[in-house]
Amino acid sequence: MKKRIKIQGFLVFLSVAIILFFSKIIFPNWKNGLQDEFFDAIGIILVLFGFLFRIVARGYKEQNSQAGRVLVKNGPYGLIRHPMYFGTLLIGIGIILVLFKFWVFPIFLIIYVLIYLPQINREEKILLKRFGQEYISYCKTTPKYFPKIPLNFRQYLPLELSWIRKELLTLIAVIVLILAIEIWRDVKLFGYQEFYKELVELLSIIVAFIIIIISFTTFNQQVQRWQ
Repeated sequence: MKKRIKIQGFLVFLSVAIILFFSKIIFPNWKNGLQDEFFDAIGIILVLFGFLFRIVARGYKEQNSQAGRVLVKNGPYGLIRHPMYFGTLLIGIGIILVLFKFWVFPIFLIIYVLIYLPQINREEKILLKRFGQEYISYCKTTPKYFPKIPLNFRQYLPLELSWIRKELLTLIAVIVLILAIEIWRDVKLFGYQEFYKELVELLSIIVAFIIIIISFTTFNQQVQRWQ
């Protein structure tokens, strides 16, 4: 197992332990009606789109890089040079909006930068050495940290169903964890009537994800027919 994966796994474990130990400080102890529901909805949307970025980036690269011999510049890599890491950022921000107080965000951002910025820089040095001027030209037209905002994201995120399985277990685990913590927190604060409300939210999340998958896969199939 790579040293990087071990370190990241340890940091995830440490984060969960800290969250559980300091739950009274980290979790909100109030609900503000529409405002709370709004941030929950935005958070879930960010989590889903974060996984969409990760799924498409991984699948598109494996399909088009010819085992690293070709520089991938289209699809999600036409929006941003490191779409998988950007997807991870969206997932983290989404989880914070759903579960935590806002002061947790700068802590997450610091941890994210410490973990991923050195990794991004190392990968860029490798790509520069491998592809030379082609990579330099690519960097001039494609942002490093934040994606371009196109009129139609689906053009840059051509999802295929076969790509989903590699991120599916992680997606399910994250959504279940979010809902489990949300249910535990709300039942503790507001009683068991919140349990059924959270189940409805879970079903809404499942439906929303299915709609996203159908939308992006349908668009990709239409593009392939036109070609």
